Amino acid sequence: MESRLRYEFRNAELLRQALTHRSHSATHNERLEFLGDSVLNCAVAALLFQRFSKLDEGDLSRVRANLVKQQSLYEIAQALNISEGLRLGEGELRSGGFRRPSILADAFEAIIGAVFLDGGFEAAQGVIKRLYIPILDHIDPRTLGKDAKTLLQEYLQGHKIALPTYTVVATHGAAHNQQFEVECTVPKLDVKVSGSGASRRAAEQAAAKKALDEVMAAAPMLAAKPKRSKNARAAKHAEPEIVPGVKGVQEALDLRSPERKERAAAREAKAAQAAQAAA
Repeated sequence: MESRLRYEFRNAELLRQALTHRSHSATHNERLEFLGDSVLNCAVAALLFQRFSKLDEGDLSRVRANLVKQQSLYEIAQALNISEGLRLGEGELRSGGFRRPSILADAFEAIIGAVFLDGGFEAAQGVIKRLYIPILDHIDPRTLGKDAKTLLQEYLQGHKIALPTYTVVATHGAAHNQQFEVECTVPKLDVKVSGSGASRRAAEQAAAKKALDEVMAAAPMLAAKPKRSKNARAAKHAEPEIVPGVKGVQEALDLRSPERKERAAAREAKAAQAAQAAA
């Protein structure tokens, strides 16, 4: 774990506690998680402030919220292989707690808290920077965290196209378990799609996401790449992940040990040879 964090603890007991779930023993990681949450928010806020000088307060808050939400922390925890060192009680082990996003995300925050106690804010900030700077290379701060309706509206407004209309066309199921079907229409581009969800809002979002894909396909001349910031990659026209899944996090952070990288390369080479032989 220390090699993946690129930080060596002076007090190894802090790391041990950070990896200990409350189901395992009375000395667990919840207080460290509380501390790490605050340190992480502060460090990520400072990183965004320095990196994206043209973003206003609202956009900075939106981006930070998405970078520190549970799913994002879970993906980082997966890339760090935190589950390998987790100390869980028997019940949590049997129920697959080492795979649970909330437990892994909390453990990551606890580790940040442990680094803070062990080495101070600068040490914790250094770990956070090493983890987040590669991730920031994979996002567009203008779109991260925006829902499909917002992205569709902004795209259409940017190209002077009338805004879409949303119409509930059907409801299915009993009153306590209804499914809504909503139609989204963009007349100028002859786009008409429908989406469903457990609420009208969810159905509208589902329809907007489909409409956004249709709009991009129907209007290639309008889909010129927007001017992007120096540090951002091309925007996706749907709510992007922090990076494309856990595998993408691992590639972005490059946290695998040299031995694991060599084994992975050997497996890939062997598979390629087998494919050539079969051909």
